Amino acid sequence: MKAAIIAVGSEMLGPIRVDTNSLKVTAALESFGIPLVRKSVVGDTLADLAGEIRFAIEHVDLLILSGGLGPTEDDLTREALAEAFGLEMTVDESIVATIEARFAARGWKMPDVNRRQANVFVGQTTLRNERGTAPGFHITLGDKDVWVFPGVPHELDWMIATYFTPWLSKRHAGQALHRRVFKIAGLTESGVEEKLKPYYDAHRGEEVTILATGGQIEIHLMARDVASLDARQREIEELFGARLFGFDDDTMESVIGRLLASHGETVSTAESCTGGLLGSRITDISGSSAYYMGGAVCYTGAAKIDLVGVDPALIADHGEVSEPVAIALAQGIRERFKTTYGIGITGIAGPTGGTPTKPVGTVHIAVASPSGVDHRKLLWQGPRTTVKWYSTQQALDLLRRVIVGAVKR
Repeated sequence: MKAAIIAVGSEMLGPIRVDTNSLKVTAALESFGIPLVRKSVVGDTLADLAGEIRFAIEHVDLLILSGGLGPTEDDLTREALAEAFGLEMTVDESIVATIEARFAARGWKMPDVNRRQANVFVGQTTLRNERGTAPGFHITLGDKDVWVFPGVPHELDWMIATYFTPWLSKRHAGQALHRRVFKIAGLTESGVEEKLKPYYDAHRGEEVTILATGGQIEIHLMARDVASLDARQREIEELFGARLFGFDDDTMESVIGRLLASHGETVSTAESCTGGLLGSRITDISGSSAYYMGGAVCYTGAAKIDLVGVDPALIADHGEVSEPVAIALAQGIRERFKTTYGIGITGIAGPTGGTPTKPVGTVHIAVASPSGVDHRKLLWQGPRTTVKWYSTQQALDLLRRVIVGAVKR
């Protein structure tokens, strides 16, 4: 079986919106070893969309569309499918009633244009949408299948889990592929590749994917049985040790949250160049109030002095972006909030503000703990957003290594 995906929407042909729904569909396909051979983005034009549908279905066994199921005049996916496959449409009044009830629950009257979303295909399967107003569809054309999902991401996610994945599982019983993602911190992509050499030598011919993303490296492995992945995991753990911080859906902040919660420990933050991003990431995790006691955005010298108690002499002697100030931030915030750990970050995010001795991208990170203070000086390249994100990633990783006792002082 081969598959194709069509993402519908003129907005994705411009510089503002990016198609991400296809990644979720692809993940479901990949789990059952179904190759994706074509992916396209088509604007809201009936002729173009119908033409792409006809072309794709000639070359694949499974076609998935997302988007274009809304109530407005430029939502043309239903009409394009009807034209491409010669399907007849009718209005499902039960869907109209459901949409009216959703509006009424908010104290609104359903606009008449929403009736378009109740147009369904005669003789085909309509997929009820419990997350929104637009139903989806499963269209069978001989030995070929077409799945149609709304473009709203959380609605599509629900439909994939509720309808598509169970269908794939039934259709491809015993053929499922299992993926495991290993997440590495503190190494470059080439550094990970180098460390993997013993693994490559032991498993010639096995596919290994290495991805660099967001201040971390991911190693992707796939196998038909979980036992094989468990064995491979033990090998990867031996090769990378403490640099391996998580698996699959883990993020640095979720790993930190589990560590702190399991140890009954707490953390506070004092941020300068990251502007609160570190605290925001920590509190992205549900239940973080159990271990995150608070923080301060100390964006100026005065704020560092007034909010955290940094000695003005340190700033005068070393500058705001320096090891002594980062350490003072970490120690000061820990003392202010009476936490197990305190994190201090100060740096130059750019693109202005750099000097020959302290160029743009210079960042100092410190973690204060009951056993002392650990510091890292970093020099990032890239735009302001990259410097900020990478700095928070390294700050969280340094905290993680302090917690598990993996810091080399």
